[in-house]
Amino acid sequence: MADKRSGRPPKEKDEKLNRSINLKLTAGDYDKVCKRAAQVSLTATQYARMMTLKGAIKNRFTAEELDLMRKIAGVANNVNQIAKHLNQGLSRYVIEACGVILELKKLIDDRKKH
Repeated sequence: MADKRSGRPPKEKDEKLNRSINLKLTAGDYDKVCKRAAQVSLTATQYARMMTLKGAIKNRFTAEELDLMRKIAGVANNVNQIAKHLNQGLSRYVIEACGVILELKKLIDDRKKH
């Protein structure tokens, strides 16, 4: 007999956060915590919890870094397509390959300047 339940299975329940620590900060320290939390897209409470438990927070990629990775992925795709054509004996793509390589080098050089 088939299972009559349908839809998504229930999520596993995480352990509930039911204990707290009262932490008092100066206005300047609070602003620092809020600023650092915003830099890693967390709330001040989430940031404080992770710093307390893990001692460090891995930064997420910036919009600029994501854009660069997307561009490099596009160039890599072009290189793969050119390699495919070269392997098929179509050497006219050598010039195009050089152009793509120069484009990739420019992206990397531009990134080093920032």
